[in-house]
Formats: sequence, C-alpha cells, structure tokens
Amino acid sequence: MKRWTEFVLVACAAGVALAQWVVPATMQGVLSVLLLALVALTIFSQRNALQLTVGSLNAAHLEQLESERRYRALFDACSDAILVYRLEGDGRPGQLVEINEAACRSLGYPRKELLSMTAEDVHAPEARRNVQERSQALREAGSLVFETVYITGDGRRLPVEVSARLVEIGSRRLCLAVGRSIAVHKELEGFLRDLTDRDELTGLLNRRGFFALVGETRRRARRDGAQVLVMYLDVDGLKRVNDEMGHAAGDAVLIATGDALRLAFREEDVLARLGGDEFVALAVLGRCDDERLDLQAIEARFEGAVRAKRKELGEACAFAVSFGSLVVTGDELREIDELLARTDKRMYKAKRSRRRTSGPIRVVASVTEETARITAGQALGGRALPR
Repeated sequence: MKRWTEFVLVACAAGVALAQWVVPATMQGVLSVLLLALVALTIFSQRNALQLTVGSLNAAHLEQLESERRYRALFDACSDAILVYRLEGDGRPGQLVEINEAACRSLGYPRKELLSMTAEDVHAPEARRNVQERSQALREAGSLVFETVYITGDGRRLPVEVSARLVEIGSRRLCLAVGRSIAVHKELEGFLRDLTDRDELTGLLNRRGFFALVGETRRRARRDGAQVLVMYLDVDGLKRVNDEMGHAAGDAVLIATGDALRLAFREEDVLARLGGDEFVALAVLGRCDDERLDLQAIEARFEGAVRAKRKELGEACAFAVSFGSLVVTGDELREIDELLARTDKRMYKAKRSRRRTSGPIRVVASVTEETARITAGQALGGRALPR
C-alpha cells in the first residue's frame, strides 16, 4: 500500500469521527458518503497491494525456475558422473536421489533404473569392502577424494576418482559424489609399469615385477586361508640351441617356456622370468586338503604344455624344463629369497637326478615339499614315477 493512500485513509477516519461528534444529526448523509468512499478506497488500495504482492511472487517464482533450469543444464552438461545419495544411519551409502546424464551414460543404466538403486550398488564387488570406511571418513571430514571402481550395467569395471562432499538440502543430509573416469590414466599407468616390470622377450614379469607382487600374493593367501605354490624353473638345452642354431632359436625356446607357464597356470598367478633361462611362479592354491590336488594338476598341465611346445618347435630345438616346488603358507612368503634358494636347490637336485636316469632330452623333473619325490626319467608321453 502506498504512503499517500495510508494518509488519506487516516484523514477520512479522523473526519468521520469528528463529524459524528460535532453534528451527529445533520451529517448522517455526508457520513454515509464518506464511509462508502472510505470502503471503496480501502478495497482499491488492497487490490493494488495484492496485485503487487502477486506480481512479486510470480517474479520470484520465475526467477527460481530459471535458476533451477540453469542448475539442471550445468548439472547435465557436466562430463563427470554425479551421484547424489542419502547416507544411512550405519554410515553406508543409501538410495540415489539425483543423477546427471553423464552418470547414466558412463554406468550404462537408464535414469529410472539407476534411481531405484543405492550408491553401494554401483560399486564393483571388490570395492564395496571399503565403502563403509570411506563413508565414516566422509562424515568426519565433510569431504573426501578417493579412487574406487564402479560396475556398469554390462558388467564392465570403471575405475574412477571420486570427489565426495556432504550437503544439506532441506532437512536431509545427502552426499554429492562427482566421479571422473581414470580408465585412460590406469591404462597408461599399466603400460608404463609394464615397461619396467615386464620381460620384453616372453611378456612375463621380470625380476622387479615379480618381487613387487609377492606382497599382494601373500595378502591374498592370508585372506583366503590358502597355501601358496612356489615353483622355480630352469630351461635345459638352451645353450646347445644357442650354439648350434643361433640366439633366435634360443629366444624361441624361452618364449615357448613362457607360453607353457601361461597354459599351466591361471591369469591371477604370478609368472616371471628372473633372467637368462630361469623362471619362477607363485600360485595361491585351494583350501584345506585341496592343496595337493591343485599342485598335481598344475604340474601335470605344465608337463603337458612343455611337451606340446617341444612338438611345435621340432626336435632340432629340443629342450627340457627342470623345476623344484614348495607349498608354503602366506606368512612364509615374507622370506621369499630363502624360499627361492630352497626351490633352486630342489630344481638342481631334480636336474641331476634326471641326467643320471635319462638322456639329454627328458621333459620335466620336480621336487615338492610334501613328498620330496622326483619325477625323473620322463620321456615324451611318459608317466610320472610312482610315489
């Protein structure tokens, strides 16, 4: 209401009161007119004031809508995946309440399906073990930056760097997590690591790469309550092949030995060429009474793979592989140098025994911790000596 309108209303009210007091009988008609005018003026003033108020509210609402549109445009234009989710009472990530278009694209879910999931659901199984610890750290610090792995709708693993921050929206406490894909960075990191940790000839780990993964194998064995096979290998006949057929043929023998190791062991096992004609393998075995069966299966696969590779190269590149094996606990891997020395001695013991009992082209000799047996005298297609 404008100031002049307020002044007129006050003056009219004062005039009506004075007229009723001075000339109550003669001024009734005039007073009625004044009262009618006062009512009309009040209605007019209030109408204008109401219109101004409604106009202000509409303008504020339009400004709010425009602000929300700008926010949504920026939210969806962001190339990083943005997840907004509740935090449960126990600290675990809860229901997703808002996502952007980049999150739908990178995770491979439609918007409706993604909003029906929890933030924990988008983490890969191996990354969920640390979710609660990170949520607790986020509650204490208010913000957190960390690396994790998301799982996409088609089962792919997407490594991301997440910047998480607690936000208050109304009475709800939410977490806003911005995840940036670091898949390319990880690929480059792996490529550079391979340049320093991989043997250029065989593609297996080199000495540096092998010792870098011993600790990881030890932790996995302790976590699974399993034992570990340590196998030390040496290629027989390599010098003769180099001398008689050249180093290219010798390289082919080394490559064939590496391929035989890959065929015998699993992808998660640690396989390395320590240098020259020496190789080593670490394999986490089964639990309880299964270790012996796993060991026998691995040795049998390896012997078969060596025979197949010998056949591929031909008799001119005839070679054999001697190896010594130990089955140890995860804690014993702390003394990896001592274990390699022990398996090296067992390997040479097997090599000498094989040379005494067979010709120069026998396939494999093996010594294990449990039985200390030597599978010597094996020709191509032969069978192991009885225990």
